[in-house]
Amino acid sequence: MRGLWRAGVMVALVTILITAQFLRADHWFPLGSLGQYAYPRDRDQHVVNTYVTGITTTGREVRVGLTPGSAGISRVEFENYLPEIHDDASLLGDIVDAWEMSHPPNVLVSVTVRQQISPLSGGALGAEPYDVVVLHWEVP
Repeated sequence: MRGLWRAGVMVALVTILITAQFLRADHWFPLGSLGQYAYPRDRDQHVVNTYVTGITTTGREVRVGLTPGSAGISRVEFENYLPEIHDDASLLGDIVDAWEMSHPPNVLVSVTVRQQISPLSGGALGAEPYDVVVLHWEVP
């Protein structure tokens, strides 16, 4: 009986693993593959790292961590919604609210979305990374 139970668990785990591989869904990780690693990239493109900074009421610049625990959204989700955020920067209000709740007593007066661009050459860093401001929003 014990052997049958173990065999059943093994079959279930292998089924989940195989299903996750075919679905290629990030939420199955680590059982499935992460989509960002599933496709080859051009070795002479740029690597883009999107991040957010804010200015507090004390004038201090802070990094707004794009994680569900810190800002209520992951960096991948943020990057997926970036076109909508670019069209309507007030969408950053929810991120500001979540960040302020998880980082008291800090209050943000402005938020800047930036991208660090790292040029590649032959798959290696080809030039110094540089930052680009995508948008700036004053918190009402």
